[in-house]
Amino acid sequence: MKIVGIQPLSPVADHEVQAGDELVSINDQRIRDTIDYQFHSADEELTLQLRRNDVIHEVEVVKGLDEELGLDVEPMKMRACANDCVFCFADQNPPGVRESLNFRDGDYRFSFLHGHFITMTNMGPKQLERVVTQRLSPLYISIHVTDPAVRRKMLLFGKDDDIMGKLRYLTQNDITLHTQIVLCPDWNDGAVLRRTLDDLHALIPNVHTVSIVPVGLTRWRESLHQLKTVDPAYAGKFIDDLAGWEDEYRLPDGNRFIYLSDEWFILAGRDIPDDVYYDDYSMIENGVGQCRDFANRFAVQRENLPTRLSNATKLTFVTATLPHGFLKDILRSGLDGIENLEWSLVPIENDWLGAELVTVTGLLSARDIVMQLKEHDLGDAVYLSYRMFNEDGITLDDLTVEQIQTKLGVPVYVHHEDMIEVLTPWQ
Repeated sequence: MKIVGIQPLSPVADHEVQAGDELVSINDQRIRDTIDYQFHSADEELTLQLRRNDVIHEVEVVKGLDEELGLDVEPMKMRACANDCVFCFADQNPPGVRESLNFRDGDYRFSFLHGHFITMTNMGPKQLERVVTQRLSPLYISIHVTDPAVRRKMLLFGKDDDIMGKLRYLTQNDITLHTQIVLCPDWNDGAVLRRTLDDLHALIPNVHTVSIVPVGLTRWRESLHQLKTVDPAYAGKFIDDLAGWEDEYRLPDGNRFIYLSDEWFILAGRDIPDDVYYDDYSMIENGVGQCRDFANRFAVQRENLPTRLSNATKLTFVTATLPHGFLKDILRSGLDGIENLEWSLVPIENDWLGAELVTVTGLLSARDIVMQLKEHDLGDAVYLSYRMFNEDGITLDDLTVEQIQTKLGVPVYVHHEDMIEVLTPWQ
């Protein structure tokens, strides 16, 4: 693994180590990536084996037990998924999406570091043993189905990947797992779903949660398997059916084991559940409880919102069609009473991916945002949710907020759902 920098005043700074050196091992343990480096550099006395110009040399370093060694190392390269799932979103992207969206992430290391969901089909005994040895816990696993025959059809892996054997090995070694099911009508629902839940519940408490999300489809599926969408009628029936037997699947502490993503309730025209449904909100980044969390945070912010802005101000907020009604009601409860503030919440239809199919904020494109906002009086500024951008500030179709601003001709800002932060500059 290549060293790209040395941190000043760190334990290794005064030693014979340079940027460009290859870190081969620490205390005779091979270093393959950042996780190996962090794991094996924790000791106080370290022997680094380095390669420079094909010559190996060793460096002895002494440091504090909790002190960082001080090497900046090259980032890990992500391993691809081994499947070809019938519902894979990467297969139904239109031309022009940012390139990273066409990559199928299947790397257990990034699951541990960043909460990415993986299927584990590309994990063999060595990778599983490494998870246990280095305590890479929790992991986030896309299960979808445990029935081997159905699993082969859905994941198109071509063989039995022994998912239950892998799960048993990890849970017996105290690795905590959060699991996910992408629900495809007529594929992994009904009795097949019940078997999956039974199999997972048998592994509690180390299988800690199951979140169920409806399959996401786009209009770019001409040559792919024909799948049914989750429509309002299906969503309502699924919620009711699950309510009839989800109490069978509880954790020993009484917490819920199965969580539905917010989409189910909005699609079915149901109220978003109260706090008690979400327990510790451990699955919020998987779309579970995001709406309730926003409502709770806004209720707290509402007490500290300004009562008046310094000048007459018009702000335009942007969201997708699915959460529009819910968010508008929440915002109205706090923003309507502010003097000198005129505001609107514009729902953007996802024409690029399929307006009737894709209705969530995180999958909006800049082109749809720009095209549809041009029909509105945008006022003094436009606010876009951070969910529309990746960590580099890029939309699905590879535009920055600055480029969107240029196209719209008004100031455009990214907000993190903090209305106090939004309104403070206008006071």
